[in-house]
Amino acid sequence: MADDIDVAPVELRELGKSHDAEKTRAPQDANLKMILDIPVDIRVELGHTVLTIGEILRLGQGSIIALDRLTGSPADLVVNGKRVGQGDVVVVDENFGIRITKLLKPEERLEAL
Repeated sequence: MADDIDVAPVELRELGKSHDAEKTRAPQDANLKMILDIPVDIRVELGHTVLTIGEILRLGQGSIIALDRLTGSPADLVVNGKRVGQGDVVVVDENFGIRITKLLKPEERLEAL
C-alpha cells in the first residue's frame, strides 16, 4: 500500500425524492407479470482493486484502499451480479443512492438476469 495516495472527502448534494418511479408503468406482458414480484439483489459498485492476503491482513481502522475508478466516474448498477447500467452516486435524505445515467436495453437487462 502506498503512502503517497491523495485522499479528499467527496461532496455530494442532497436530492429530493424522485417522482419518476411513479410515472414508470409495469409492463403489460402476461409473461412478465409472473416474475414482477421476484426479489433481486441490487448493488452499486464504486470500483474494485486486487490486494494480496498480506495487504488485507495489514488493513486497520483508517486504512485506505484505492479503487480503479477516477473521481466523478459513474458507479456500476449491478443486479444479481450482472451489470445493467451506470449512474452517479447521490445523497437522498441521509442515505446514499444512485441517479441512473445509462441502462442496458430492456431485452439486454432481461438476458443479463
